[in-house]
Amino acid sequence: MTAPTFPISLTKEVTNVVATSGTWTLTLSDVDGIIAGMRFSVGGFTTASWNVQGEVVDSVNATNKTVTYTHASTTVASQTAWAQFHLACEWITLEDLEAALGYTFDAGDTAWATAQVDASNDWAYRMRQSSGYQDHPNYAPDSSAKQGVILYASQLVKQRGAVDGYASFDAQAFGAAPGQSYAQILQLLGCKKPQVG
Repeated sequence: MTAPTFPISLTKEVTNVVATSGTWTLTLSDVDGIIAGMRFSVGGFTTASWNVQGEVVDSVNATNKTVTYTHASTTVASQTAWAQFHLACEWITLEDLEAALGYTFDAGDTAWATAQVDASNDWAYRMRQSSGYQDHPNYAPDSSAKQGVILYASQLVKQRGAVDGYASFDAQAFGAAPGQSYAQILQLLGCKKPQVG
């Protein structure tokens, strides 16, 4: 594996696709920063069943700029195609969010909560990238950035179904708990300061 060139783009262009008995090979614009085991999604194919969410990279070939993964048992002849390959930033997991909130999501809420974790990871990655940081999407840069992502995901979860602020049955707002401020989250992420490097 070669060292990635920073900044790493989470979204890459798919230029060719081939599948043999469910083993898919995608040729990408670049494979920089991609390592086996990373989660990703693909969207934009005109054949809807080729678009996938939450798949895992099986292997990466830096020379040919290809990634392989396993999905269904489809066979597709090699062809030029256009789609977007989106790496999942994984600084926190659903388990990190559950530990912070102090409870485990039931089966009916797991997919929704996972979507909040994914959104928080991607948002934090973009915020740090726009501030000049060069991070790897698979590894949180430090514990403070990880805590910032957890707090942001916690806010998304707590605001579910609320029109303004956190959902509550308390009309007087006596039970309103102080939440983490946006400024505090940005501070933990190391953002909103002059660009680094």
